[in-house]
Amino acid sequence: MSLCNIHTAFFDLKCNDCKEEYRNLKGVNLDKEKLETEGNPSNNFKEFTEERAKKLYEEVFLQYLKKGNMSEEESIERSKKVVRKQCLLRNIEPWSWV
Repeated sequence: MSLCNIHTAFFDLKCNDCKEEYRNLKGVNLDKEKLETEGNPSNNFKEFTEERAKKLYEEVFLQYLKKGNMSEEESIERSKKVVRKQCLLRNIEPWSWV
C-alpha cells in the first residue's frame, strides 16, 4: 500500500501517492488512466444529507467510546464537532441537533 509522507492529515487528490492511498483505503481497484479520465474522486461523493450526517455522528461517537479514554459527554461533543466541520466544508447550515 502506498502512503503519502507529505500529506499526513488529509488527502490531496492532486498528489499521486494520496490518490493511490485513497483508492486502496476505499478498496477501489481502478487503474491510473481510468482515475485520471474520471477526474477528481470527490465529484462522485453523495450529498451530505441529515440522514448521512446522523449516520456519521453515530459512527464517530461509537469510535470515540471504543477508545475508552473520554467520557460519554466528551464523545458526544467531539462527534457533533465532526458533523459541524463537514457542514462548514460543504457550506451547509448545521441541523438543530448539532
